Amino acid sequence: MPDLKVAGYKAGLNALYWSGVHRLFADRTQGAGAILMFHHVRPESASRFQPNAHLEVTPTFLGDVVERVRARGMDIVDLDEAMLRLANPGKARRFVVLTFDDGYRNNFTNAYPILKALGVPFTVYVATGLIDGTAVPWWEVIVAIIERAAGVQIRIGDRDFDLATDSLTKKRIAARILARKLCLVSEDAQREAIDRAASDYAVDTRHMLLDEMMNWDEVRALSADPLVTIGAHTVGHYALARLEPGRAECEMTESRDRIEAMTGSRPRHFAYPYGSPGAAGEREFDLAEKLGFATSVTTRRGVLAPTSRMTALPRISMNGHYQSTRYVDLLLSGVPVVLERRIRNWAGSALSSSAR
Repeated sequence: MPDLKVAGYKAGLNALYWSGVHRLFADRTQGAGAILMFHHVRPESASRFQPNAHLEVTPTFLGDVVERVRARGMDIVDLDEAMLRLANPGKARRFVVLTFDDGYRNNFTNAYPILKALGVPFTVYVATGLIDGTAVPWWEVIVAIIERAAGVQIRIGDRDFDLATDSLTKKRIAARILARKLCLVSEDAQREAIDRAASDYAVDTRHMLLDEMMNWDEVRALSADPLVTIGAHTVGHYALARLEPGRAECEMTESRDRIEAMTGSRPRHFAYPYGSPGAAGEREFDLAEKLGFATSVTTRRGVLAPTSRMTALPRISMNGHYQSTRYVDLLLSGVPVVLERRIRNWAGSALSSSAR
């Protein structure tokens, strides 16, 4: 996220927090609970080039989140308990579910000891291809390429890009351009471009996976702990809505089957890669129901209600740019999401009226 956008959003959140509006309206907007989304949990990096900083929180902040949730009188529960509470509205306290996407090793080395010591249940959604070495986290590969090069030449689909990366500002611009362009081509064209670029710039993706992702021994160790739920997250971490139906279904079933084969436990819960409206929609929600997943989570912002669709659950991102418990308070109140929706609806109505 560009620095100015982050600063502007922080200013808005701060103003909202100090106004106390979230405390006045929380009873109407906070819902029955919320699912929090994390990715990396690791110490803060000294690097000034961190285009994926939104995907990282520190171990200290993770502990702060747990303490803050409990201080608010909310329970931290697993997904099965969350389902029970949503099915019995008004009979249970508000709750939070902690979820971690992809299967990063720091979830095992950094997050797990903290949450284990605190007795906190959590879910890790594993993209099996990232564990097996058959898929690559393209968003990490882009960073590795730009970090080491003074200029990047890359072919994406049928277009060639020649980007200067000889300064911090240029590196940040290049990262935004490439991430955007890689999401505009097909999933296969995206991976072809990444594989070719990794080879051209001598990025060892196999070593990257061995270093960054858990291995199956670590996944099994988590799976054996009653506090931990292992969920499925596809094989190749593809945007399912961009795949043809049969292939999307295979991504979901094969990831579940692989996790069961390697851990002895069959996943009941699923997370859509990326999870945005363009990556997962009604077709995918129906498919998750057909395949028998008890819950499936998106990245659409929101709190939970008894009316929430179990295969289209919203989550609240614990974004690395906003590591403050005041933002946790705000987001759990549900007020920022309600305001965002009203602003979007107002803007849409205004545009519609002006076009008449």
